[in-house]
Amino acid sequence: MRFIVLTAAILAFSAPRICSAQMVLPGAISAPTPAGQAGAPPMSSSPAHRGGRPTVNGSSGDLDSKAQFTAAKPPSVETVLGKTFSLHGSHGALEIEKSGANLRVARLVLTGDKISHPNLACEISMSGAEPLELRPLGASDGVERFELQSSACPLTMDVLSGALRVSSPKGACLFEQADCRVDPTGLWGPAGDGFSEIQVKSIERERSSLEKSTRAHFRILLNKYKKDKAAAQAAVIEQAAFSANRAQTCRDYDREETHGFCALRLTEARDYLLQSRISQASLAKSGDKPNHESPSAAAKRAHSLPKQ
Repeated sequence: MRFIVLTAAILAFSAPRICSAQMVLPGAISAPTPAGQAGAPPMSSSPAHRGGRPTVNGSSGDLDSKAQFTAAKPPSVETVLGKTFSLHGSHGALEIEKSGANLRVARLVLTGDKISHPNLACEISMSGAEPLELRPLGASDGVERFELQSSACPLTMDVLSGALRVSSPKGACLFEQADCRVDPTGLWGPAGDGFSEIQVKSIERERSSLEKSTRAHFRILLNKYKKDKAAAQAAVIEQAAFSANRAQTCRDYDREETHGFCALRLTEARDYLLQSRISQASLAKSGDKPNHESPSAAAKRAHSLPKQ
């Protein structure tokens, strides 16, 4: 009964320092954090739900268990190339460039706190003479993911539309020689003060559409999991936690209450993830299991993914 009540609740879900000290690692070049260099990108012309909402008997959200589902194409890496992103739209700098068929980090500046004096700020530049290559990890969870292999601060980066969701498997990174502790986890995007009124209105419209798409895709996913109670329950718990996780991630984004860019991009990522799960469940029902993973196992694995 508790599971049924929680499921019903989910179906109605709706979102709505004082001193700076620059430290340089051996072989690294210190660079000041840019202020307002990155303008807000135009809103996506292809909403995340486009092409990913099959209809049955004229209504979306009620998909026959045998119907095939094709997830929408994830955001292209082109949306993040040649732009300067900052963590929470205000700290550090991250620039991605393309070299042939490969991606690499052209610039990465991390800001944090001094280990010896946590009330003082510090800055680390990981951009050296050698480019930082990004290793592709595929898009099994809906969006393209890349890995920056670094013994000092390994990172994973999810490509969203004009933003990067960054996580670190080791949590905060310690640069002891530079007496600096940095936490790069969060949404790296354009400056929070760079959105025009027209862009803010576009964000509102796109997010409203994505919220509807996300709810519809969640209903479809539950329908796919109706014979797998463990997977269904895990999906419900994860969906219940999504809004809280999104709020926690976006609370530090500069002027988020004005533009809502962070919430939009994380909702987009959530919608792609749901579409990916639906597609995998559809393939599993047809006998094709490219990941050799059951729906319940996929749902459990989701708990190890970065918070959205």
